[in-house]
Amino acid sequence: MAKSKSSKADIEIKANLGDPEKWKEWSKECGKNNNGAQHGTAGALYFVGFIGSMVYWMQAATNFGAVITGFLKSMVWPAYIVYKLLESFYGVVN
Repeated sequence: MAKSKSSKADIEIKANLGDPEKWKEWSKECGKNNNGAQHGTAGALYFVGFIGSMVYWMQAATNFGAVITGFLKSMVWPAYIVYKLLESFYGVVN
C-alpha cells in the first residue's frame, strides 16, 4: 500500500469559555459529587436479568393472566433472589 502524505491542518478556534479558574473549580467539584453516574454496569446487569426472567416466565405462561404476572415478577426478580439467598442461609422465619 502506498503511504499518503499527512498534512497538518492549521485550525484556530477562538472561543470565549469564561474564566479558566472557574472551570478548574467546576471540574474539581464534579469529581467530588459523583451522584452515581458511573454505575451503568449494574443497570445493564439488571436489564439482562430482566430479559432472562421474562423469557423464563413467558415460557411458563399459559394464559394472559400468567403473562401479566410473569411481567410483574420479572420487574422484581432481585427481590426473589435476595429472599431465596436469605432463606437458604437462615431458614424460613416462623
